[in-house]
Amino acid sequence: MYDFTDREVLAVYEQLKDRYDLLLTTTSALDDGFTVDCPVIVGSAHGQLIWLYAHEDMFIMDVLNAEKTMATHWHPFSIEDAVSDIAEFMEGRSHYKLTNLGQ
Repeated sequence: MYDFTDREVLAVYEQLKDRYDLLLTTTSALDDGFTVDCPVIVGSAHGQLIWLYAHEDMFIMDVLNAEKTMATHWHPFSIEDAVSDIAEFMEGRSHYKLTNLGQ
């Protein structure tokens, strides 16, 4: 198990940046309701958005519809899992059940 820090998010980004159109930024730059300021990987594909960031001892991955009214999230267990999850998302090989935000 990893003790997640900014380095792990950067390691995920380094493995994917040449394959997909991803942005490495910070949650404060997104200014989208985050309660922590940390690096975040942002991508979009097939009308959905994906965010990956680390908080305390876990990765957090969010998938949202373009309007940001529906979403789902999960916690990849490792750098390899996060890389695989983002690759599947970007290539349209994964399907997520989105639920209304606020429910």
